[in-house]
Amino acid sequence: MAVVERDDVRRLLESPVPDATLVVVEGRCEVVPGDAADGLVIASRRDLEDEVGGEDLDDGQLGRLADRLDSVVRDLGA
Repeated sequence: MAVVERDDVRRLLESPVPDATLVVVEGRCEVVPGDAADGLVIASRRDLEDEVGGEDLDDGQLGRLADRLDSVVRDLGA
């Protein structure tokens, strides 16, 4: 089972919090303000926006991005 899912990436990109950050806490993903990030930081909304160039992503693109982030999490041992 993946730690980072497509819906986690969607919640991060759609968060109204300007410095939203995706973190893993106790094996689950949470979107929190950057200054409240307590856990393994995966990516900030700004990081992802810079990577995708501000375009709207379809489900397939969100899924591929989630897969990449999930691989990072697994490589870090979370």
